Amino acid sequence: MPAVSVVVPVYNMKNYLQRCVDGLLQQTLSDLQIILMDDGSNDGSGVMCDDLALLYGNVESYHQKNAGLTAAWKAGSSYAKGEYIGYVDADDYIDRDMFQRLYERAKETDADMVCCGLEHLYEEDPEKSWTEESTLSEDTYDEEGIKGLLSGSLINDGSFMGRPLLVNRVTKLVKRELVLQNMSLCADAVSIGEDVQFTLAMLTGAKKLALIKDYYPYHYYMQPSSMTMHYDAAYMDKINTMRRNLIRIARDSGYPAIEQQIWNDFLCLTVMHVKAIVCKQKKTPYATVRKEMEKVLRSRSVMWALGHAKMPRLALSVRLFLELMKWEWYPVMYLIIRVWFKE
Repeated sequence: MPAVSVVVPVYNMKNYLQRCVDGLLQQTLSDLQIILMDDGSNDGSGVMCDDLALLYGNVESYHQKNAGLTAAWKAGSSYAKGEYIGYVDADDYIDRDMFQRLYERAKETDADMVCCGLEHLYEEDPEKSWTEESTLSEDTYDEEGIKGLLSGSLINDGSFMGRPLLVNRVTKLVKRELVLQNMSLCADAVSIGEDVQFTLAMLTGAKKLALIKDYYPYHYYMQPSSMTMHYDAAYMDKINTMRRNLIRIARDSGYPAIEQQIWNDFLCLTVMHVKAIVCKQKKTPYATVRKEMEKVLRSRSVMWALGHAKMPRLALSVRLFLELMKWEWYPVMYLIIRVWFKE
């Protein structure tokens, strides 16, 4: 049994896959099973996966019809044989010691999940980067501590986008049996916030969580073609799908207290979308932009969230903006976003 299985979901990543696999082959932890999970690529990535599997003994290639990122990592996980499973996206790269340090930390603490930080990079501007990590006060949490996080602040700590535990799937090393037991909680239909559902689903069954602080071995590329870089007209449908599944996970796992956090997080994402309606459509006429804002703010889920949010740590500026959303002061919101916020 290998120490770690690494699942790499692959969809049309022909230009990046070799770099990703090279980083895995150069890991200081050599006891790796590398699983390339082709999600119905049509750019030749699937053939590359097969070629790499022929070249390297610890690389395996599998294929499925295109079903999305969640379905791909779940399918890849089903082939894992390692004691732990880690994840790397095909367009990113990692430091040589990442899996060795995560694995050593897991064995040292007997943790079900270990979490590190990551660095955000921009393909069109290599000099532009920033790091992100968990802001939890402790570096280990036992079962009771995890329950406290789930009931208190895991999804939202009362501030804007306040997620004290870094939710990114790619910053985690998780015991294989925990992944296999809980991955059915993750819905394939979730395409925004899939990492939130992954982390929530895994922690509902975890007995020990460990962190490595001030360590950023994962290099996450922000691609110009990424959904985060462009306006997405279907965004509200996607975050509603995420919200509904997170609430289902919370109820099925016996943590109904998480629901308030989920609604808080949903409202924060809605604020970001309202900003995007204006910022990412600068050439769109105001009348069209206003109709889009009206559609968002008059939806049942957003009206409920605005009326039931509980975020005492919000900055005054965000509180005021939420009041503008409640009262539907579209011209004021439009001007504030155009003048104050940048792309």
